[in-house]
Amino acid sequence: MTIDQIKTLVAVVHHGSMRKAAKALGKSQPAVSATIHRLESSLGCALIVKGSRPVKLSSFGSRFLKRAREFDDVLGLTETFSKQNGMKKLCVCFDYGIALDEVCKVSLQIIRDNPLRSLDLFRVDTETIHQLLIKKRCDLALTQPMKFLPPHLETQDVGEREFVEIQSVVAPENQPRSMYVHNSHGQPLWDFEVMNPSNAISFNRPSDMLEAVSRFHGKGWLPKGEVQAALNCGEVRLTEQPRQSCSFHIVWQRSLAGESKLIKRIICLM
Repeated sequence: MTIDQIKTLVAVVHHGSMRKAAKALGKSQPAVSATIHRLESSLGCALIVKGSRPVKLSSFGSRFLKRAREFDDVLGLTETFSKQNGMKKLCVCFDYGIALDEVCKVSLQIIRDNPLRSLDLFRVDTETIHQLLIKKRCDLALTQPMKFLPPHLETQDVGEREFVEIQSVVAPENQPRSMYVHNSHGQPLWDFEVMNPSNAISFNRPSDMLEAVSRFHGKGWLPKGEVQAALNCGEVRLTEQPRQSCSFHIVWQRSLAGESKLIKRIICLM
């Protein structure tokens, strides 16, 4: 999630179409469409209902837009000043185990605290985050604990996140197909069973798996916060499996000495 992507979404909704937003932003329509697609990919959820004219937001898109409009003025300042004096980009990664509501809440805090910096906020799997931190390609991350912490990194516990097993509401005669979110090696990120069933399907993002579970007969483990809306709408139900918890840490480069206040605020938010 980048500043340009958020500004583009606000413009598309304001003008009611990709074409009008593109004209207002001085971009091509394909460029605007690609920007919105990248924003949706980074969030793991659709923001705009496909084919809607004028543009219609999804339920998640409506919730996200409220946050986006809150810091629209701040984004204008950020865009103006981040292009000057070669200001450093602040790169922040969120583990897929961090629910979308938490991601939005923390992102808003980061943007408010860094009005004059270029920001890059995105979600990715645990293993990739660890590699980015070790190679110093990521400044700060909310992720599962690292087995080995290099000396150039600091870390602090931000508590546990609860995971639940969900299942589609309508159950056909056949056994439900197990579904997982996988890492870069295709291994399930949240697999609490000893053996993987042979008919399991693996997905890149939690939202992809949630959509598949809702539309087809399947079941799988997801962060509780990620599925709360689907539970409330009756799209999925909980299985009888006990809930599981995973620990999460905030990890940052030691070079972020000037960001100590921001890090403390993020810890409080979590």
